[in-house]
Amino acid sequence: MIESFNHWLIFNVVLAVLLIFDLLVLTRGSRAVSMKQAAWLTAFWWGVATVCGIWIFTAGSPDQGINYATAFVVEKALSVDNLFVFLVIFTYFGLPDSARLRALFYGIIGALIARAVFIAIGLSLISTFSWVLFGLGAFLIYTGYKIAFLGDSEVDPGQNPIVRVFRRLMPVTDEFHGHNFFKRLPNGTKAATPFLLVILALATTDIIFAIDSIPTVFGITKDPFVVWSSNAMAVLGLRPLFFLLSGLVRIFRFLQYGLALVLVLIGLKMLLEEAAHTFEFHLPEIMESPFLSLIVISSIFTFAIILSKVFPASIEEKQDVTSTE
Repeated sequence: MIESFNHWLIFNVVLAVLLIFDLLVLTRGSRAVSMKQAAWLTAFWWGVATVCGIWIFTAGSPDQGINYATAFVVEKALSVDNLFVFLVIFTYFGLPDSARLRALFYGIIGALIARAVFIAIGLSLISTFSWVLFGLGAFLIYTGYKIAFLGDSEVDPGQNPIVRVFRRLMPVTDEFHGHNFFKRLPNGTKAATPFLLVILALATTDIIFAIDSIPTVFGITKDPFVVWSSNAMAVLGLRPLFFLLSGLVRIFRFLQYGLALVLVLIGLKMLLEEAAHTFEFHLPEIMESPFLSLIVISSIFTFAIILSKVFPASIEEKQDVTSTE
């Protein structure tokens, strides 16, 4: 089992090195990322996540490795949904393409911090009050319904409470100034730039998605190391994936419905397992198999992508997607 202090230290040190590498390689100057670059970089980060999974499988146990793979697939899919919300935020604020890489980096840091906090809180709650899992399971089912039938219709960065309050407390420039947070006005007053408001919107969005995603991984495993490592690896590499998905969004037309179904199934599994523990009845052994969960989840996402290719978006939908890019 991977659970010692040394294992935690090794993983987190490597994680910090990867974040620094990501920053130095991708945001060296202000530029956009081409589709070809985004594809290669996305493949690289998937390779990093795969190496991490192999390490957990060999240095830890097969169950840990399978649970990591399952949690990673689910969290990566949730992160894709997160990226679409980021696109809404960037579009609303009119963020230039040249500044999006740096904004995404801050978004990733915020996502890691939010997940670390909620993982610590969640593990503490679950170890003290096992009945919390009933609430988490119900919340996952509701989240699946929301993704399937409401999508991103509720997302309005302009109504972000922190952004609205900030505008009242401090002047904000009308133009971006690179990726600077503040700009000195001609009269000597320091004003915030719209880039800072983008980061505030991303930060609060990260908190919302952490609340959505952490219960999901708890439905797969309660192992603290697997929960953290799968979340961290899923968040890494989101920046090139953002640019890749921006160009290939039509391929994932039905992804949100596959994601919704996965969340509902995990929520039901969590409710059944906790009910079996509380009311002392036995579930079929196959329902507790992490390998079965991996197969079902991977099959749903694969089917959603295939369905998107077989039934592509209509001309009107393609025009809508093009107009948002």
